[in-house]
Amino acid sequence: MNHSVINSFIVQTEQKQLLLTPLWPMRFEQVQECKNWFIQTAIQTGTLAYGADRVELGLSFANESFTFCYEDYSESFWVTADSAGSAMLLSELANEFSTLRIK
Repeated sequence: MNHSVINSFIVQTEQKQLLLTPLWPMRFEQVQECKNWFIQTAIQTGTLAYGADRVELGLSFANESFTFCYEDYSESFWVTADSAGSAMLLSELANEFSTLRIK
């Protein structure tokens, strides 16, 4: 497996969340490093929490709060809007996620 491949997400907007599908599968250990994915973006990271099969990361974009989530069992990624104000910014946030490049 070539670990120098750059990964990214296919992004779908659905009601008050973004559904994220990586182009290449990711290991749980890679997802635990997710704070690094946002270093050169307009998205600020907050608290990272993870358990046996789940990762949650607080995000801030345009002064609104979101939660980035990953569940290892289903290999699912999604972002939820934490308020009505953040829900109005989902399409703009989707653009940010679609340009993410994950090493």
